Amino acid sequence: MNKVGLLAVVALALALGACATKRYPIATPLSPTEAELLSCRELSIESDRIETTRTQIADTATTDWRSVAGFIGDYGIGNAMARSEADAALARRSETIRTAQARRRCNGTKEPTVAAEPAPATEAQPAPAN
Repeated sequence: MNKVGLLAVVALALALGACATKRYPIATPLSPTEAELLSCRELSIESDRIETTRTQIADTATTDWRSVAGFIGDYGIGNAMARSEADAALARRSETIRTAQARRRCNGTKEPTVAAEPAPATEAQPAPAN
């Protein structure tokens, strides 16, 4: 192979590798104000969304042509960094949601657990006379 052909192959590999970084889903942070405004049910739904996003990250991490091209371009560092950032963002959001659920004393998808108040005592009423 001549030098021009080799140079073309190297340039093509670098170009494909640079464009081949995978796109991982990034969970946006949940602000303390947002966490305070969400009900226990909404916090539970957000928790379920985190699990869905975690599955999407794992699915994106599977080996495919982008993994190979990314490895050729930058030894896979870009893909590893992108996944690490996605995992870190997801962990921060998850921790915020767990903290809000604990602060609200959420019990699964139900509203906060509150001790039941005893029912007021009722006096026995005499039966009506016929």
